[in-house]
Amino acid sequence: MIRYRLFEIWRLVAALLIMLYHFGHFAPGESQWVKDELSALRPLLDMFFIISGFLIFSRYADQVHDARSYVIYLCKRLARLYPLHLATLSYFILVGLAVHLGLLRTGGEAALYRWDALPANLLLIQAWGVNDHLTFNFVSWSLSAEWFAYLLLPIIIFAYRFGGVTGLIVLLLLSYAALEAMIRTGLMPFESWVKADTWGAYRAFADFALGALLAVLAARSRLRLTSRGPAWVAIFFACAAMVLQLNIYVTLALLGFAVFLAGVIERNDPEGYTYPAIFRPAAAVSFGIYLWHPVTESLFFSFAWSHFIGSSSSIIFFAYTAMVMLLTVFIAIFSFRFFENAVAGRLLQAMGIAKPKRVKPAPA
Repeated sequence: MIRYRLFEIWRLVAALLIMLYHFGHFAPGESQWVKDELSALRPLLDMFFIISGFLIFSRYADQVHDARSYVIYLCKRLARLYPLHLATLSYFILVGLAVHLGLLRTGGEAALYRWDALPANLLLIQAWGVNDHLTFNFVSWSLSAEWFAYLLLPIIIFAYRFGGVTGLIVLLLLSYAALEAMIRTGLMPFESWVKADTWGAYRAFADFALGALLAVLAARSRLRLTSRGPAWVAIFFACAAMVLQLNIYVTLALLGFAVFLAGVIERNDPEGYTYPAIFRPAAAVSFGIYLWHPVTESLFFSFAWSHFIGSSSSIIFFAYTAMVMLLTVFIAIFSFRFFENAVAGRLLQAMGIAKPKRVKPAPA
């Protein structure tokens, strides 16, 4: 199975930038530019969804063909994602209880702990338009959106099996047209679907469809390209389009082209690395960095920085931020190795999907 290391490093960089954006809300006044500048990179979340659609379709398009294989696929995805979601959600439930009991003081964060929104968070439907704002682990809306796309994968597979590339293009156009219609009619309460979070599920499905199309095009491409350079240039131009706030479809086209090139390059040279070995453990845990960073933000910024440090020095803020970001990466690596993989393996064994690992007998 192809590793797609370019996707790994791109998702890592995106996760780090998103983390810096959220931490930047606590910056001293003269450094608020960090938050303001990084807010333009919102479409990086669409890159996450596009890459997920590419990888999921590449792996499961041939495996999901009936009800049983569909259930197995869903169980595998849920076992991979839900334990970490539940762990981080549990932390915010405990914080919410402390706030409710008056044990903790909050600023503008009290709205995070709305108990009527807890069922939606537990069921991973909080990004389906059932809530009016983000709650608990606020970034988990994107996980809810991905889960929605996972559930609807058979629609994408059906479009491909019966219409080929044309079927995927038609589905893609209908998906983005539906997003535009939801915005124009006011059904989706945002000025643009790019800003949708509590309604992010429908955005994620459209991006998944784009990722699936790119996976097919990359697999069929006759390009013999092996240099990583063109893919990096393409992703750079995509980010430049975000900064310049060009039309979202220009940005999507550039993101799509970058993902397509990366897919072709990784297929042609699957053993090549595009980044130093020291970054490989972190590159494998971008999902963990993304879900854990609100926890470290809560501990080290909402609590420690706001109540005890609160320096007006930008140097101190950025040094402190770098330390917390590095700590978050280590937490994500530890979580992946010793918690997420272990729990996922046991869940799949309990469901009869994976066999217990045999312990090799000691040599005589």
